[in-house]
Amino acid sequence: MRGERFLLLPGLLFLLLFFGYPLFSILERSLAAPEGLTLARYAKALTAPAYLEAWRNSVVFATLSTLVAALGGLFLAYWTSKLPLRWKGFLMSLYAIPVSLSGLVVAFGFIVLLGRNGVLNQIFASLGWPRFDLYSWVGLFSVFPFYNIPLFALALMPLLESVGRSLMEAARASGATPFQAWVRVLLPALMPGILAGSSIVFAGMMGAFGTALALTGFAKNLLSLQIYSLVAESTFDLPLAAALSVVLMASTGVGLYLLALWERRYRR
Repeated sequence: MRGERFLLLPGLLFLLLFFGYPLFSILERSLAAPEGLTLARYAKALTAPAYLEAWRNSVVFATLSTLVAALGGLFLAYWTSKLPLRWKGFLMSLYAIPVSLSGLVVAFGFIVLLGRNGVLNQIFASLGWPRFDLYSWVGLFSVFPFYNIPLFALALMPLLESVGRSLMEAARASGATPFQAWVRVLLPALMPGILAGSSIVFAGMMGAFGTALALTGFAKNLLSLQIYSLVAESTFDLPLAAALSVVLMASTGVGLYLLALWERRYRR
């Protein structure tokens, strides 16, 4: 076993070079100043109204996106698990397509459909219906379920196929109503998988960038867009961008830690 530990070295080196070193560089840049270490940038990141609003928007946006993905993904996975095998395999391959697409491709696809002169908006206008505002918060929020819900369904399908059907049949045979079987039997059994999928979606939505930038530019105040503006715009300030990046990573880490505690509780 001692010799086999050397097999871990390539993975550890990879993590140090491509994860540990970049994190250390960001942290060092956020604290460094000519006079020594300083927390001034963190004070600005945690007190400036624009950055506080961006942090709040990111947390709310990620939380709501995760809830929608969980509800939609659970329904989609349960419905798919009841289909015949050949249809199930076909749909599973379709669910993998949105997950593999770039965020920019998804954004431009929605612009073609629901942009100001999009195909569906032109149909709405010809019918006298109001146009859908893709560039609002509602529009931005409606884009991400396109790949979050299939991602959630793919994560839940193996668990549903292994325990879902047998648990529902056992609950119904014991006299439970469909609602009771769902709430008291199936959901507690699926909760570890639901929380694991929620962790994936929450982390992705906290750092949502490409799709949001393509749809709204800087019109919507998200922490990821604030960081990008400090790196690529006239407000160039790498140390402050690094401090905001640490705040974003810390907030994401706290959310993932809470989800992990909840998941551990259900596993017990």
